[in-house]
Amino acid sequence: MRAGGVSFLREVIYIDVLLALNIFVTYLLLAATVLLSAVQAKRWRLLCGALLGGASALLIFLPPLHWTLQVLVRLALAAAIVWVAFGYDNRRRALRCYAAFFGMNFALAGCMLALWLTLRPAGMLMQNSVVYFNVSLITFVLLACVSYAAMRAAVTLLRRRHPGSNLCSATIQVGEQSITLPAFYDSGNKLADGFTGAPVVVAELEALRAFLPAELHDYFTAKLDLPPEHAWRPRLRQIPYHAVGHNGLLPAFRADTITVKAGTKAQPTPGAIVAITTENLGDGTYHMIIQCSMLSA
Repeated sequence: MRAGGVSFLREVIYIDVLLALNIFVTYLLLAATVLLSAVQAKRWRLLCGALLGGASALLIFLPPLHWTLQVLVRLALAAAIVWVAFGYDNRRRALRCYAAFFGMNFALAGCMLALWLTLRPAGMLMQNSVVYFNVSLITFVLLACVSYAAMRAAVTLLRRRHPGSNLCSATIQVGEQSITLPAFYDSGNKLADGFTGAPVVVAELEALRAFLPAELHDYFTAKLDLPPEHAWRPRLRQIPYHAVGHNGLLPAFRADTITVKAGTKAQPTPGAIVAITTENLGDGTYHMIIQCSMLSA
């Protein structure tokens, strides 16, 4: 049983098919974004984002828009979909989600445009960057499954070639104490100590609470100084950093060794620096960001 159809440019568009197709495709794109960005999201949020993506397909009923306006509208809608699906906990996480989602959309749009220009398949309509297929339910499910399998395979291949997409673990060693935290290997992170050249990782203060002496929490949060005789004082540093839109100094300490482990590979880095942040680095799947030189290919 289909909802009422609308005749459009000699094609009949069934609104239920249009909405179902775009909701499903948007959900697959968001699922692929989760894989590519290594950012987790609640399933209900992904579904809400997919519903918004499905509703945006109603743009197909508008008169043909100029391509510049189509691009602006699509960028705004994509940003809204990502915000609904992943939220905005911090700028780094949000930018990674936006980049992954836009990349997946551009790849899909390129495939659809190539299909439209070369084959002109019957029952396919493309207007205002919205694609409509008048296909049977079985064909639709099969195409969707094949498309998702292809995206998943592509993301897996990309992760193998670029380890910065992978999660790993890192063990911080100071004296006889150690702590192991889930970490994110960022191939674009080249933060280093300006004096020694030692690589710098960024870790959440809350995740290190059980590892650090209690008085260091006051040092890292309230900027209270330590007495000269304190055992940790020679380890303390201030690391300058620059990020999108802001810069400053991060309090830090020198570890004896930080060992990064990915799969069966473990790579120790003596004398690495741990910079401290009071903000959450991600959505809880990792609590440390690893510098690019600490896990060689």
